[in-house]
Amino acid sequence: MIKNIFKNKTFAQFSLVFTTAIWGITFIMVKEALNDAPPFAFSTLRFSIALFCTLILIIYQFKKFSKQEIYGGILCGILLHAGYAFQNYGLQLTSASKSAFITGTSILIVPFILWIFNNKKITLKTWLSIFIAIIGLFLLINPSGNNINIGDVITIGCSISFAGHIIVQDLYTKSHLSILRLFFIQLATVTILSFLSYIAIDNQQIIWSERLIIAIIITGILATFIAIGIMLWAQKLLSPTKTAIIFALEPVFAALYAWYTANEILPFLSCIGGLLIIYGVISVSINNK
Repeated sequence: MIKNIFKNKTFAQFSLVFTTAIWGITFIMVKEALNDAPPFAFSTLRFSIALFCTLILIIYQFKKFSKQEIYGGILCGILLHAGYAFQNYGLQLTSASKSAFITGTSILIVPFILWIFNNKKITLKTWLSIFIAIIGLFLLINPSGNNINIGDVITIGCSISFAGHIIVQDLYTKSHLSILRLFFIQLATVTILSFLSYIAIDNQQIIWSERLIIAIIITGILATFIAIGIMLWAQKLLSPTKTAIIFALEPVFAALYAWYTANEILPFLSCIGGLLIIYGVISVSINNK
């Protein structure tokens, strides 16, 4: 019975919506926690918790790691580390809602990467969808026509890194390897790189506040260990199109939660820009199914 549930595509879709909601609500949570801990320190703590939780599940499999799982996990981990580094530094300088919408554009960057490295053709419909999303991105990050927020620009680096992660992870999850072992190597890579970056770059002291501890626990267990685990499992069952469309809900959850908890309201043109980005993401996903 339980095995059948984990093979059910409808259950996988609802699980991904749950995952997307978790990621959405953590944007404002992380933004506030970064007042008490520097970005790389926060990532180290977050991924350490997720790594420990995964270690409990995988400790009996240590002799079974293949070279492909190790190499793939390290590569995915490097891209994941870069993505969260850009995202956390960007969050210090922009709003949680904007960060979520810009992060969501990673789906739009995937066709470009595949076009550059795999010479995969981009259709006219995809170009139009990307163009609409670019207009939306401009309206989102520069609604008043003034100087662009540097935090928004930094967050674009996050979306590029996550786009690379989507491609590489999809390549390895479609291979005959252990998803759990691939996941563990990713977490270990991000944890180690975050700790080394914290020692080399961060100079802010950690303030062990209640909001920091809560953010570390929620992002470490729910948003990383459980959510990324669900994503890896669901990608085995669902098409990239369905997965991307569900992920397009992430900035919506982020904006609604930021408005509810922090009274963070986007200007009207930014809201229009956000909607255009979501349209572009969904349209690109459908055109590239």
